[in-house]
Amino acid sequence: MNEGGQRLIAVWAVLVVPFVLVAAYLWTRDDLSARFVVAYWFPAVVSTAIGVLPAPCSV
Repeated sequence: MNEGGQRLIAVWAVLVVPFVLVAAYLWTRDDLSARFVVAYWFPAVVSTAIGVLPAPCSV
């Protein structure tokens, strides 16, 4: 795997792993909401759209 692919995986792992952990915790407490999901992913989507983060499908 090339350096770009490794960077892509690292960036998205840093975003996805904490989301899964927090979402699982909130889900077990019946407190997971669409508001949390939007608030968590909005900065990542905007950063990807303007080119700051690599797109997840660019491998």
